[in-house]
Amino acid sequence: PIELTNSGSGSLGTVCINLQQTPQDGKMTLRLFGKSDDVLKLLLKELGYAPQVAKAPQWPSVHRVLVPYDKDGRRLPKDTSQPMMWLDLNPGQAIRITPGHNIQGARQPVYMHIGASQPYTHKGETRRPAPGHGKVKQYSSESTSFVLSIEGVQMRLGVWWLVSAIKGDVEVLPIVNLQPEFHR
Repeated sequence: PIELTNSGSGSLGTVCINLQQTPQDGKMTLRLFGKSDDVLKLLLKELGYAPQVAKAPQWPSVHRVLVPYDKDGRRLPKDTSQPMMWLDLNPGQAIRITPGHNIQGARQPVYMHIGASQPYTHKGETRRPAPGHGKVKQYSSESTSFVLSIEGVQMRLGVWWLVSAIKGDVEVLPIVNLQPEFHR
């Protein structure tokens, strides 16, 4: 029998499920070789649960929605009299990255000119500092994301952000329309 010990961290360790070895294998409490779906189906069976069938999410078919946020993408307080904002992610709509973004902190070279205080060179191309303005290019059903062009580079915004914005789930949205409209 296997003896389980608690390290004091509130957990029994880490499990890795993968088809091949990884550099992290030696750090695992339990290492299983296989496909995650197959291993987890066996685990459900062992625990006495019926197989689960995941339903595909239903994404909104409209891309202009009323959201409880202000012009800077900050969530409105509950029970406010402030008007809600229309977030329009239809192709051609002018958008901007919201204040407080972490593009500089993420340090992804292709985006480092956005929010920068000085020019940034990546792969021999120098880009001037830019505020983070752009346009919605299209919606991609293949990747369930909005394809954006921001300051000369492509970004994607998962459609789940639209669902979260409708519900007011996040404190700050990553993008807003450059000249947002408000519901009166």
